Amino acid sequence: MIVRFSPESVLGTTLPSPGGPYRIDQVLKSGGLSYVYLASRVDQDDLRLAVKLMRPELEAKPEVVARFDREALAASRVRHEHVIRVDEPVQRHAGFAYFGCEHLVGVDLADQMGSERKLAPERAVKIALAACLGLGAAHAAGVVHRDVKPENIFLVHAPDGREVTRILDFGSAWLESDSAGKSPAKKDTMRITQATSFVGTPGYVAPEQAEGAIGHPTADVYALGVVLYEALAGKPPFAAKGWMDLLILHARSPVPALTGVSKPLAALVLAALAKTAAERIPTMAEFYRALQLVPEASSG
Repeated sequence: MIVRFSPESVLGTTLPSPGGPYRIDQVLKSGGLSYVYLASRVDQDDLRLAVKLMRPELEAKPEVVARFDREALAASRVRHEHVIRVDEPVQRHAGFAYFGCEHLVGVDLADQMGSERKLAPERAVKIALAACLGLGAAHAAGVVHRDVKPENIFLVHAPDGREVTRILDFGSAWLESDSAGKSPAKKDTMRITQATSFVGTPGYVAPEQAEGAIGHPTADVYALGVVLYEALAGKPPFAAKGWMDLLILHARSPVPALTGVSKPLAALVLAALAKTAAERIPTMAEFYRALQLVPEASSG
């Protein structure tokens, strides 16, 4: 284990990877579990990518290692414009665990809503439509995200001026192979949670996911419904001081009415936030089709 690691200490270091070695050039972000660096392919200086490196002191924590490994594994299975591109599993070299991924320039939805409080309905619907496509592609690849929230929806500032939505952070994902005995789903669920027996973030988990259900795309529908509600209302549907109280509100309390949006959009958000999976919009494809029909989609 590396003691007193400084993120700047690896600048200029070359790390091996399946796609060719890359040089660590710049610290981009420091998080609780990892550092993100800007890197360059050694043999292709014009090719920039991001490298996510797990904090070395966390290597002794199995739940962190499992989440980090899963993030790269799950994301690498999905190829879609609205999902961050990850081309390799986690690599381990010289005491470091890391993987390369697409370098994104922009801001996550949480920061965007932090500065604007709520989004124009047309923009919120556009972002949700893109998220439906990205999450739908993940589901088709046998990957359920399980932690859809504003922090994991990134708004890329594309060179041509467009705003492109990307789904990030598949560290909590359920993989179809989990139910096939390759990675015991229940055991894995317990390993990658903190303090609770469910995977996800309390303000966004579907009631059945909070009760320990795993691998259901309808839980991602619910979470995206919460995100869309928050983007439209400027606040989430439920708030509480403790995570248990918050889960109870999601499971039992009616969703407060949305105002300032069309009736079809308000009704659609409520349908995404149905308390049971059986009553909810069943797939991201159907969520997408229904969103396309709301007035805000055609005026955006």
